[in-house]
Order: sequence, then structure tokens, then C-alpha cells
Amino acid sequence: MLPAVITKIVGWAVAIFYDVERTGPELVSGPVLVTANHPNALIDPLVIFHTGGRTTRPLAKAPLFEQLFVGTVLKGLGGLPVYRKQDDPELMHLNDRTFDAAIGALHAGEAVQIYPEGQSHSEPAMTRIRTGAARIALMAEERADWALGLRIQPVGLTYARKHLFRGRAMAAFGPPLSVAPYRELYERDPREAARALTDEIRRRLEALTLNFEHPRDQELVDVAERLWAREKGLTKARDREAMAERLPRLQRFAEGLRWLRQVDPERLERLRKDADRYLGLIKLLGVRDGDLPSRFRATSVVRYAVIQLTMLLLVFPVAVVGAVCWAIPYYLTRTLVPRFRPKHDQVATYKLSLAILLFPLWLALAGVGVGLAASWKAAAAACVLLPLAGLAAVSWRDRGSRVLEDARIFLRARRRSQALDRVTELRRSLVADLNDAARLWQEERRIRG
Repeated sequence: MLPAVITKIVGWAVAIFYDVERTGPELVSGPVLVTANHPNALIDPLVIFHTGGRTTRPLAKAPLFEQLFVGTVLKGLGGLPVYRKQDDPELMHLNDRTFDAAIGALHAGEAVQIYPEGQSHSEPAMTRIRTGAARIALMAEERADWALGLRIQPVGLTYARKHLFRGRAMAAFGPPLSVAPYRELYERDPREAARALTDEIRRRLEALTLNFEHPRDQELVDVAERLWAREKGLTKARDREAMAERLPRLQRFAEGLRWLRQVDPERLERLRKDADRYLGLIKLLGVRDGDLPSRFRATSVVRYAVIQLTMLLLVFPVAVVGAVCWAIPYYLTRTLVPRFRPKHDQVATYKLSLAILLFPLWLALAGVGVGLAASWKAAAAACVLLPLAGLAAVSWRDRGSRVLEDARIFLRARRRSQALDRVTELRRSLVADLNDAARLWQEERRIRG
């Protein structure tokens, strides 16, 4: 009961902090080992809690269980500590106990989360996959005489602006992988079976994630995919397309970039320089996310302004109440986190951990204050209405930020028409170069069969 309640609470919290998307099949029933990449510290299991559809027990590094708040949450979720050499070499022997607990949970038909990379990171690609997940899965089946029916389900986690409030997160669930077919190899050579299963886990995770050879590749791929999608009529300049729609295209562009680096690095460098110039120009015109329209039609601008301003005005009174009532915990969270000096992949974890602590505490204090000042019925009403007002403030903030950016782009484009013309020219040149490179890539793939 307690793990299910905590799962719901932290799931709601991560859905407020991020704009969360989900794609792929449902998390299977019965014993399942959920394997995922690990780009965002403790946020990763929370995203899976929110999108998985069932309670899952996370494996996490042992030092986290010693922290007052995080450790309490992990223990409440039935979390299992992993003892790493870099944390304390003398405790490594305790991993046998953790393996036994994880296997026991799987034998009880539960779902267990594990992150085979072993640590959170902000690298442009997945890091080396360790064999722990495969060994747990194979040992669980062996101890059940290969009749457990255990499956491994990969989940690819992708983030945009992962360190920021109202960034974007996507969980891509892949098809489950049965462990029993590895029986023959395991009985012949357990280590080889663990390596083979680990390799398969890696292949499946790579198919669900974005992986780049260099950090700057992501920016080029993002620009190329946006321009290509716009050229093909799949999206408009200021559309905020779902990450689930973009991911397959981004993966294909990343594959093409790797090919281009091998066969024509000079062309790749030209594309990168043109993309940098393009990004510099659209940022000069106020674009932070998305692309820039080629031109602004008066009727479209007026219609957009009327619709958006009407929506903002309708929600404004409630949003103001929410913003004022929740201002103190919001700014406390924003102010305190930098003092901990977290790594880039830990910023969101610190923010959300503080928020989960401060916001309910603030709501309780507000409820008590209203109860003492007015009545306990009014306090109960406040405890219901204040969170709703806060959600209205978040929604208003999202829409308002987008409208403000669109207005800034429109005004700057009117003042700098030459820059807008240059953007259009650069866009056409980039699209032509991308189409040319794509044609060469397709020809080579066709020749290779």
C-alpha cells in the first residue's frame, strides 16, 4: 500500500516539474526487470514511476539510503541499495544480499528497476553497460528452474532542458525480452550468457535513446531535423512537436551524421558552421525553442493574438492567486539549490527533492493558518483549492512564456527584416545541403544492399 501511495505522489510531482510524455507498450504484468539509461539522477526512477502504470522497486546507490529525505522515500518504495566500489570498497560484499533481495522480489511477481550504466551522467551517449542486470535476471530464472517467465523491459529516457522547471521528459518503453531462451548458454557458460544478455539490453536501450559521438552533434541534429520536418510539411515553424514524434527522426539524423563524419568530414564541418550561423541568427531574433516563420501574415498574427490573450486573461485571476500563494516555497527551492552546487545531471533531483519537501509543508502551514484564522472547513477547502490554483499558475506560465517569446520574435523580425531574409536564405541553403547529403547516404546504403 505505502509504495503505491508514494509512487503516485512522486509521479504527480515529476509531472508538474516536467512536461512528461510516454510512448511504447505498457509495462508487462508479472515479474519484470525494468532497465533504463540514466541521464538524470533520481528523476529517472520518478519518470518511470509516473509512466510505468504499476509499482516498481528501484535499485539505487547505497549512500542515497543514508540521506534523510531521499532515503526515507527509497525505503518506502521498497528500494534496494547497490554498493559501488567508488562509494565504499569494503561494503561491496553486501551486493550479494541486494541481488538476493532483487531476485526475491522478482520471484514474488514484482517489478524491479535497474540502471545498467551504474551511475547518472550527462554524456552525449550511453556509457558502458554493466552486467548486473543480466546476472540478476539469469540467476532469478535459474533459481526458479527456468519457469519464472521473467522478462526484461527496456525504457529509454530522453530530456530537453533537464535542469529546468517545466523542461521536457519522455519515457520510451520497448518490447519485453524473455530471459528463459538464454538457459542453454547460461548452463554452458554463465559469464558468456551474462555478456550476451547485456549486449542485447544495450542494443534495445540504444534503439530507444539518442546517442551522439560528440556533445555538439546534438545541436546540429536538432537543427537538421527541425528544418527537414518543416520542409516536408510535418510541422510548422512555431509548433511544439511531441518528443515521441521527433525521436525516430532524430535517431535517423544522428545515424546519418555518424556516416557523414566517416565519408565526408569537410561537408560535415560546413553543415555545422551553417547551422551555427542559423542558430545565431534565430536567437538574435528571439527564438529559444523551435524555428522562425519565413514571414508573418497579418490575419494569422491577429487571430493568434486574440486566441492566446483571451486564454491568458481567462486564467489570469486564478493563476495570480496560485503564484502568490506558492511564491515562497517556489523561490526557496530556486534559491537554495545552487548552494548545494549539484552536477548538471543532479540539478533537477535537488530541485524536485526540495519541492516535494517544501510544498506540502507550506500547504500544511497554510491550512493551519486558515483554520486558526477562520474555520477548519475553510482550511479543508484551502488545502483543495490552493494546489488547483498552483496548477493554473503553472499552465499560465507555460502559455505566457510561449506567447511572450512569439511576441518578441514578431517585433524583432519587423525591426530587422534583413535578418529575417538572411534566415530564410540560410534555411534554404541548409535544407539543400541536407537533402544532398541524404541522397548520397541513401545511395550508399542501396549499393551496400
